[in-house]
Amino acid sequence: MRLFCVSMLGTVAFLAALACPGPAASAQTGERRTDLAVRPEFREPVTLASKEGVLEVRLVARQGQATLDTVAKPVQNFLLFDYEVIRGSASDGKTSGGNLYPAPTLQVFPGEKLIVHFGNDLSGLTIRDFFTPQYTSKGQPVPIYPEQMTSSPLNLHTHGLHVSPKGNADNVLLHIPPGMSNTYTYEIPRNMPQGIYWYHSHLHGLTAAHVYGGLVGLLAIGRTDGNLPIVTEKNIPIRNMALQYNFVFDRAGGLAQLNNPYWPQWANSITPPKGDELANGTYRPSLAPVNFSASKPGTKYPTVWYAGPLSIYNTRGLLQFIPSNLQRFTAAGGKADRDVPADPSLPDYKRDVQFTVNGQFQPVIKSKAGQTEIWVLANVSDVAYMNVQLTETATGRHPPIAIVGQDGNPYTTVAYPATDKGTRLLIPPASRFAIAVTIPAEGELVLEMPERGGGAKTLSAPGVLYTSNGTDNPPAVLGNLSVLPSAISYADGFFVFPTQVLARATPAQGRGVTTAFVEGHALGAYTAFTDLANTPPDVKRQIVISGGFLNNMASNEDPKAFVYAFDGGAFPNVPLIQARLNSVEEWRFVNHNNDEHPIHVHVNDIQVIEYFDPTTGLKTGPDKFAIDNANAPAPTMGAEEAVIQPGILSIRTRFEEFTGLYVMHCHRLNHEDNGLMGLINVIPAVSIYAVAVAGAPGKPAEVRLYDGKDDRFVATVIPFPGFEGIQAFAAGRGGVSVAAAQIDGTTVDNIVVASGPGIPSEVKVYRSALPSATGVAPPLFSTFKPYGDDRSGVSIATGFVDFSTGRDSIVTAPGAGSPAEVKVFAFTLLKPIGPAAPGAGIDQPLTTASFLPFGNDYRDGVSLATGWLAGTLGGAKRIVVSQLAGNGAVKIFSSGSALDGGPSLYLQSPMHHGHGAQFREIADFKPFEGSAGTRVATISTTKGAHLLVSGVESGGADGSVVKYDLVRPAAEATTLQAVRLGQVWTGKASQPAFLGGD
Repeated sequence: MRLFCVSMLGTVAFLAALACPGPAASAQTGERRTDLAVRPEFREPVTLASKEGVLEVRLVARQGQATLDTVAKPVQNFLLFDYEVIRGSASDGKTSGGNLYPAPTLQVFPGEKLIVHFGNDLSGLTIRDFFTPQYTSKGQPVPIYPEQMTSSPLNLHTHGLHVSPKGNADNVLLHIPPGMSNTYTYEIPRNMPQGIYWYHSHLHGLTAAHVYGGLVGLLAIGRTDGNLPIVTEKNIPIRNMALQYNFVFDRAGGLAQLNNPYWPQWANSITPPKGDELANGTYRPSLAPVNFSASKPGTKYPTVWYAGPLSIYNTRGLLQFIPSNLQRFTAAGGKADRDVPADPSLPDYKRDVQFTVNGQFQPVIKSKAGQTEIWVLANVSDVAYMNVQLTETATGRHPPIAIVGQDGNPYTTVAYPATDKGTRLLIPPASRFAIAVTIPAEGELVLEMPERGGGAKTLSAPGVLYTSNGTDNPPAVLGNLSVLPSAISYADGFFVFPTQVLARATPAQGRGVTTAFVEGHALGAYTAFTDLANTPPDVKRQIVISGGFLNNMASNEDPKAFVYAFDGGAFPNVPLIQARLNSVEEWRFVNHNNDEHPIHVHVNDIQVIEYFDPTTGLKTGPDKFAIDNANAPAPTMGAEEAVIQPGILSIRTRFEEFTGLYVMHCHRLNHEDNGLMGLINVIPAVSIYAVAVAGAPGKPAEVRLYDGKDDRFVATVIPFPGFEGIQAFAAGRGGVSVAAAQIDGTTVDNIVVASGPGIPSEVKVYRSALPSATGVAPPLFSTFKPYGDDRSGVSIATGFVDFSTGRDSIVTAPGAGSPAEVKVFAFTLLKPIGPAAPGAGIDQPLTTASFLPFGNDYRDGVSLATGWLAGTLGGAKRIVVSQLAGNGAVKIFSSGSALDGGPSLYLQSPMHHGHGAQFREIADFKPFEGSAGTRVATISTTKGAHLLVSGVESGGADGSVVKYDLVRPAAEATTLQAVRLGQVWTGKASQPAFLGGD
């Protein structure tokens, strides 16, 4: 359980001063540098801070240009945010700006509110190597180059925040198309630890491209050091460092365009070159950068080569993060005149691949000799692992790295890294560390990515060398690429990362204050960490990580179609994790894929219980701190990538405060985009279902409540003493239908009411804010007519039944007398970023689907429910429909799951995404022989849901309620089979009992 405590810090002004430097230190500017060889003085991003408890900003994503201190002119083809401060203040005194890399830091304190009006202006894009991730369909020709994206959807994630995932809070399932906007509102809990978090676009399929392109910024909750008492007492400076990388081809030659380092991986070279096609430059694809012809004639570009049918021997991309000057090319056939030696003497600022700190290359930190500082290191790159160390240049000493916090959570005691005697710190993608450093009395303190050591050998791969001739047909020659161990700082299983200095701290005038941060010393700051190592988990799950061409709808000749999978499936067709509020679960990740995987869990922090890296023998855990990003190590691999010993990561987490739907995924974002993401749905601690028992003369109608876990009777409720009729829940003849779901964008469910027979069909959605007075209806959010002036009544159910909108839907059906057409409605809540456009407003729904479950002739009414039946098959909730008359048939419909293969969403271009889904019948059965109708409900489990069906046998006087599980009868089956689990209620009845699920 989280507790909240406040340290006495003095004035608010002093607190803010510690949280972020003043304008002179932090303002990003567009100043042009005349001498690119001179490294800039360290600065922080522009900080937009709350005022009077609120920070309200507008962020609009656009194609833009960034000022880099290693390029003489603005660098094109970034994706960047324009910003406007509506409520709050800016560290540079400006209320608006744009083209900042990284984006502005947003700062709010625990208990405050963050409002982001988030606009998407990613249209008319002209970035040739910003391409669609769409897979090629099986049997279709794979294009030579992937299709260019001229527009892009996106959304927003506040990484690491413990906030609601519902509505317009941290909902990463939203899909905001170009030209539209969404207003996100985050209520920061008062018990939120102070520290560094970050924000970025999280549109599945494009997350890596958006993050690499620049749609990222730091998010400070209070003070980024974690509000450590000793930092307050000693007035220790705090510096925030957003760590990224960029690839600017031929930076040394004056080109100024951000290049996509992944581009050579996804070109189609399945047909090898013929004759002299490479030599004369006519072979396609070219693996050179898309702007290669703009470089001066004679400019060289090497990259890894592969041609022919795809296989495990295709290592294109292996060296994409290694600067070209650190790669040696040796031409095939003894053509020594075509060799290009590595050139480590090239000044670092001319490298084509550069790792930056707050967008700066190797900035200089000016401090005082002996001064202790807190450096907050945030890896906000898409995939890069950064293995860092500190070096004192005067002595060559590498001081231990004193960690005081991680992922926004202060440590309880100072800790050193587990490797290299505490002198090296691995920062996986998305992880953040607060470390204490002391500036030496003499020389510099260097933050660097050093060579990895450990007896590493020269790395080599087949290569191709292109030579610019100023045309689109540059000649090329095949050969071999090699990189010395001295140029490699880390290998994550596939990619390798370069050695590089990140920043230098130099002592300036005066003497600073040295503060010892020794391993094991107590820090005394508030932290959300609760040790779960000795808490028995309520649920244990094992999750296997693997990879391969697993999408049976995609061509195995398309390199983009390589899938990263949890338990053999790609998102969303992975087993649902449905956890109960306040429960503790343990997840054991067993890694069979050759890469490392930083596992990020949204909303709730995690504790590592066990970490085992079979490639090094390192075994740690349980950790004594909470994080939101934990690295799953790579396995040891044998021939043909056979797994000898898997990497192991076990974590525990408690699901606190918030119910709702969110995700966990690999934060090597190319993996997330290609499937390595799972769905988490937090449900109430107990699932209760209800059976309405009809009254009789002298006996009032009653509602019997049961525990969904074991069908144990819980209680009887008599809502209306003296009423001897039939109680109804979510649907009924002669009365209204009632349901609840999050509709209006808040984090609280709305009451949804549908009309009964006798009046024109209507559905009303009431706002989530309930009035304080009894007997008063909440304000109305929306009203709509699903069936026009039809007067047969409306049955409703609600739930997350498709992924197209990222929101709960309202499912309707008309009453008896009309064709039983099921319709699905959703409120997108999106607004145009420009002038008002025609179409539905935010208070009117879109019809996203409709179907006739029993054909056009059935007109006797239906019962509706939604639930995660067969949740291990993934996908969204299923829609359950049963006949209120006839033979009482029950049918189940799905918008997609593992039953359908694929998933098909990867074969669709994000540019052509629409709101809506196709529902397919996946089960059909008759629960009662000769029944005169049935009613349905669902009850949640930790893996999905069970189905409840009520009915009366033909000619009988007894009604009953039966529970079913829905299972896949065989691995290749495309439909489900209903398996009877047992009868949970029986009693005198003339018609099916009304049911209330959860």
